[in-house]
Amino acid sequence: MLITILGPDGTGKTTLAKGLAKDTKGLEYFYFGGSNESREYQFFENFIKSDLKNIFLRVIRKFLRVINDLYVYQIAKKSNFISDRCPIDNYIITKVQGRRIRFYYYFILMLSPNPDCVILLTGDAEVIYKRKEELSVDEINNYIQFYKKYLDAKGINYMIVNTVENDIDKTLKIAKNKLEFQLNER
Repeated sequence: MLITILGPDGTGKTTLAKGLAKDTKGLEYFYFGGSNESREYQFFENFIKSDLKNIFLRVIRKFLRVINDLYVYQIAKKSNFISDRCPIDNYIITKVQGRRIRFYYYFILMLSPNPDCVILLTGDAEVIYKRKEELSVDEINNYIQFYKKYLDAKGINYMIVNTVENDIDKTLKIAKNKLEFQLNER
C-alpha cells in the first residue's frame, strides 16, 4: 500500500511522513520529491545524483528517476510505504507555475499508479507562508485548490489535515488513526 503526503511547502509533509514511518509498524518512508540529495535510488544512484551539464544526459537521468519511482510503486504493492510527495506533486507544482513541462509530468502520472491514500496537508495560507516564505500566499492557496481538484477528479481516497489548527502531535494522531484504518482494511 502506498500512502502519500501532499501539501504546499511549509505544511509539514516531511515531518509527518517520517513521524508516521517511525511510529507505525511495517510502514517504510520514501521521498518522491524533486531534491536529488534527499532521494534514494535503487538503480543508477551515482549517475542520477551526478552534476550533469549535457542536456542528453539530463534527459536520461529523468528517465532513470522514473524507472526508480515505478520500481518503488511495484514494491509498495507488496508492502507498506509512506511517501513524502509523489508524481502528482510534480504535476501540480508545474501547473501552478504555468510551466510547459507539466505535460511531461502528466505523462509520468499516466504511467504511475495512484497512491492508495493521500493525506493532504492544508491550513491558513498566511500562516503557512510565514513558516518557510518559499511560496506566496496565492501560490499556497492555488496548490491546495489544485490538489483537491486533481484528487477528486481521479477518485483518489484522501483526507485533509489542517496543520495550522493542529500542532504536529495532533496531526500525527489524526493521520495515524486514518493510516491504521487503511492498513487494517488491506
